[in-house]
Amino acid sequence: MKPAKLKEHLTSIHPRNALESVESFRCKKAQFEKGGTLPKFEFIKTQKPCLEASYKVAYRVAQENKPHTIEETLVKPCALEMTELVYGTEHKKKLETAPLSNDTINSRIADISDNILEQVMEELKASPFPFSIQLDESTDVSQCAQLLAYVRYMHADAIKEEFLFCQPHSETTKAADILQIVNQFFAKQDFNWKRNIGSLCGHRRSACNAW
Repeated sequence: MKPAKLKEHLTSIHPRNALESVESFRCKKAQFEKGGTLPKFEFIKTQKPCLEASYKVAYRVAQENKPHTIEETLVKPCALEMTELVYGTEHKKKLETAPLSNDTINSRIADISDNILEQVMEELKASPFPFSIQLDESTDVSQCAQLLAYVRYMHADAIKEEFLFCQPHSETTKAADILQIVNQFFAKQDFNWKRNIGSLCGHRRSACNAW
């Protein structure tokens, strides 16, 4: 925050403290840090092993399609109890800093998903041969139509098949709507898919014929 903005905030929001010296604020800061308020609210830098553990747990949860709250209610309590029994209280304290809240796991899964998509697109762009797309449609728990896309391509002298995306239909599920979703997806990835595609198949023959 700029000094002028900071001064305005101090005088308007905290008028009782506006006349205090800089030294008094430094003393308050020291008391605040000594009291351990930040660690209590998890406003601390996560250590690399705990951060990696958080991502691995999130990946497992996503693979097993479990509720994201299972980390706080089951996984972490069990891990803490086992660690304390096997290695002692000190190691348990280290494991307690691993961020496994519901919001954190949601964020971790989103990061993992973005990273996987980035890897698939890099391999797709680097493939020397045309690739294939398979399209399918499904419905979620709210009965909304979802378009699923899979790709098959050559990478490192092997044929790979990967899930590409799942996008909801806005209104109708016509061939033109499907084509629009595919175009928008590849446009965001900065990839000319029509120039590199070799074949396309889907559960709707009319949709494939329309292309």
